[in-house]
Amino acid sequence: MAKKEPADEEVKEGEAAEGAEGEAGKVQKKSRKKVIIIGVLAILILLGGAAGAYFGGFIGGKESKENTELGPDGKPVEKAVFYTLPEFLVNLNSNGKANATFLKTTVILEVAHKGDISKIEGNSPRLIDAVNTYLRELRPSDLAGSAGIQRLREEILLRANKSLGDVKINDVLFKEIIVN
Repeated sequence: MAKKEPADEEVKEGEAAEGAEGEAGKVQKKSRKKVIIIGVLAILILLGGAAGAYFGGFIGGKESKENTELGPDGKPVEKAVFYTLPEFLVNLNSNGKANATFLKTTVILEVAHKGDISKIEGNSPRLIDAVNTYLRELRPSDLAGSAGIQRLREEILLRANKSLGDVKINDVLFKEIIVN
């Protein structure tokens, strides 16, 4: 029996060693599961926060996409900016006729950049003078029909670009045109 005891002890020691390793393996498996669960929860929380910020408009929301338009080259295109000149009321050239004819109009200038507005305001006396002088030269027959209005638009555009220098006026619009 003495011989069985060492063998029994070896078996018991082996079982004890396997038992200790088994408990350590269970602890490692539990800690790995905890780390994985915590990692997955952290990722879900971050994704949820990012989705909330996106749909809340804090990052890359609809407003930034609506305000920027892309041109054919893929670069953002600035929207046109409008500047309204003061109302013009001028006596048209009637070639010495007794009845005076008046033109009342409001002109709107379209510029490409918002920064050009300050340049227009700085040169507005020169611009108003150029437009006013041209309008006083017109006869009532010059304003007849849509062709007359188109010529008026082109002439004001030409004079505006000439008097403003480095500011480029893209278009001339009329808010009102009254000939009486």
